[in-house]
Amino acid sequence: MRDYRARTIGRSFIITLLGGGALIALPAVAQTTPAAPDAADASVASIVVTARYRKEDAQKVPIAISAISGDTIAAQGAFNLKQSVQQLPSLNIQGFSGRNQTITIRGIGTNSGGTNDGLEQGVGLYVDGVYRPRTGSVITDLIDVDSIQLLRGPQGTLFGKNTVAGAIDIKTRAPSFTNEAKAEATYGNYDYFRGYVSLNAALNDELAFRVSYLRTSRGGLIRNSVYDEDWDNLNNHSARFDLLYKPTDTFRLRFIADYSIQKGDVGFQSIAAVLPTTLSNGTQVRGFYRRAADVGYTPVSVNAFDRRVDLDSSQYDEMPSYGFQAQADLDLSGVTLTSITAYRNWKWIPNYDGDQIGAQISTLGVVETDQQQFSQEFRVASTGERTIDYSAGLYFFWQEADDVQRSVYGRDAVAWLRTANTPTATVSPLPSAILDGLEAYAHVVPATHSYAAYGQATWNISPRFRLTGGLRYTYEHKTGLYDADARGDVAPISSLPVEYQATAIALRAAYAPVASYYAKRNSDNISGTLIAAYDLSDNAHAYYSYSRGYKSPGINLVRQTLGVDIFVKPEKVDAFELGLKTRFAGGAVELNGALFWTQDKNYQANYANTSVSPAAYYIANVGTLRSRGVELDARFAPVEGLSATFAATYNDAKYTSYANAVPDYLNSDKTSVDLSGRQASGAPKWSLGGTIDYTHQAGGDRDLYIGADGSYRSSYYATVNLDPYSRIPGYALFGAHAGIRQSEGKWDVSVWVRNLFNKDYYNTISVNSTYGVALASIGEPRLYGLTLKGRI
Repeated sequence: MRDYRARTIGRSFIITLLGGGALIALPAVAQTTPAAPDAADASVASIVVTARYRKEDAQKVPIAISAISGDTIAAQGAFNLKQSVQQLPSLNIQGFSGRNQTITIRGIGTNSGGTNDGLEQGVGLYVDGVYRPRTGSVITDLIDVDSIQLLRGPQGTLFGKNTVAGAIDIKTRAPSFTNEAKAEATYGNYDYFRGYVSLNAALNDELAFRVSYLRTSRGGLIRNSVYDEDWDNLNNHSARFDLLYKPTDTFRLRFIADYSIQKGDVGFQSIAAVLPTTLSNGTQVRGFYRRAADVGYTPVSVNAFDRRVDLDSSQYDEMPSYGFQAQADLDLSGVTLTSITAYRNWKWIPNYDGDQIGAQISTLGVVETDQQQFSQEFRVASTGERTIDYSAGLYFFWQEADDVQRSVYGRDAVAWLRTANTPTATVSPLPSAILDGLEAYAHVVPATHSYAAYGQATWNISPRFRLTGGLRYTYEHKTGLYDADARGDVAPISSLPVEYQATAIALRAAYAPVASYYAKRNSDNISGTLIAAYDLSDNAHAYYSYSRGYKSPGINLVRQTLGVDIFVKPEKVDAFELGLKTRFAGGAVELNGALFWTQDKNYQANYANTSVSPAAYYIANVGTLRSRGVELDARFAPVEGLSATFAATYNDAKYTSYANAVPDYLNSDKTSVDLSGRQASGAPKWSLGGTIDYTHQAGGDRDLYIGADGSYRSSYYATVNLDPYSRIPGYALFGAHAGIRQSEGKWDVSVWVRNLFNKDYYNTISVNSTYGVALASIGEPRLYGLTLKGRI
């Protein structure tokens, strides 16, 4: 289907909060339709969506969509998905590297304890209709983006992959039959540079193409005192080729090839806090400073916001990604047939310091990934309005992630990792050669073959009342290979003093275990949705929806322990939503609200198995998570040229049942803790976002414009076990932009600033009892720049 581009900066931010149960993800394309030029009063732009494969006014469609246009993202100085989420209150993204990113919507989604390639995401990521199972392939630079849409609630009865929390749908600009060349250059502080060129050309009346290239670079934001360099830098390239073949008005074929690569000294964490040496029960433990003294290490900083680290090993990564996809659409009498075929490859090539501090405990700690996927979707959808509107499809998805896990221990490993709590002077030191050079190696290969049939129909009972029902059947075959052994340039046991050889054997077995297995399992599921929608008037639309979401079972590819089932049962979500969409004041105000209640059963999270000895810790089904709350969004256009948006989410997300959780640091003397009734991780109770934009015709064909944006998130815990030292304090961020442009878009000069007040805030925090510290990924400081755009 043809994409429809949002045309008005500041009026293209859409938050239509209805029916997470409507289950529409990837095809939701937004278009703003401005009021007639001679309108007597200003009004908010209408939003047209094709979420159900036909053009509809978003106010009449019972779905939960928030959208930001590509132009709005660029005006705010954002260049990736993670920088764009501040205006999407229900969405939360945590992470510290291209691979380790966790995403939640309304507090439900991916386990925030970290990435596990054997588990599915709870939030679907789509680019031009193609599902992306790896967050790293989406959070990098955005190129040719038309819009980013956030869909809340379970998805599945209208498209390919099923998800329990919602979907992020990124649409890119399709080729047109109007010749056009664009160029853009941005320069900002920290030597930030962003250069973009694009050519759109019509080869004839049937063929048109768009080719684009994007270059992004930036100096480091954090100083490494060991290398005397600025790290956390950017060195990215992206390119796309997009071909449109349209021989008739009823047939379209779009082919896309893209490539991107991210490089830099990135993905590291800073010390946010030193953990105490006294646990809750009064037990004294050997803490960070004592361990550091034992190996002669003095940290350069224990305050993350000093923006100084002392990592003494490499922290460089490369993240290449490429893909090919083709979408064919054939319009017949009353229906459209669609085929989407895609292949993608994503690699994660890290060379990381394993301990993230300046000691030589772990000199390398990486998971190198080579992920491939193929998908095929066939779909039929009715067009226009009839008594029964429908869509249905068949979907196949295959993916395989070839992972290599490596941990290499250094000369300080033995002295640091020993558990003795008595004074150092009373303990005989162990030879560093016991672990120095030892490598724990594991080859892990999870694979999925997924087959699905889905369909949804809307019965238009009357001009005002509609019932929608949908079903989905999913069958999946999952396999997993785990093969681990001990490697490395490590001293032979026979070369160690006899009195230490037994200890060396035991320590090497513990830190570099040997294990091998292959596992497989089949599963199937039926899920669905039911929606009742009623038009109270021409400008007030209500709905009530129920949907059953399904998150596929996973394979927990870790070292097997006696009594541990490596398979993780699927999550099943029951989502209820009641919403109202209104427009009043002559169209100058649009106000939408929704109440939601979601139960996530068999929640997949970190689990403490106390039935085995010693206790085993892994991912399992831990209980139930409940998410309930209120979402509100508003758009205003009080006078010509002035527009504003506001969005707010109150989310009471709790673990209603989570009895055997991994203990937090202060309770680490226990085998497990009960978190039932506690606030779920990664879920702030309050999230707010808003924008304001004003455009003034300066005379002739020039427009002056100015805008501002702000967001707020209340405090939440970053780790699944709600460790107090992982608490992220609430924070507010503000930005602004201003510029002058030619009315028809031939040129544009603007300035922008992000994090206007230079607020210190955390992206995520992890607690590492082995090192005695809380490690954090921190947010960006104040960033500002100048952008020049031209089009011919």
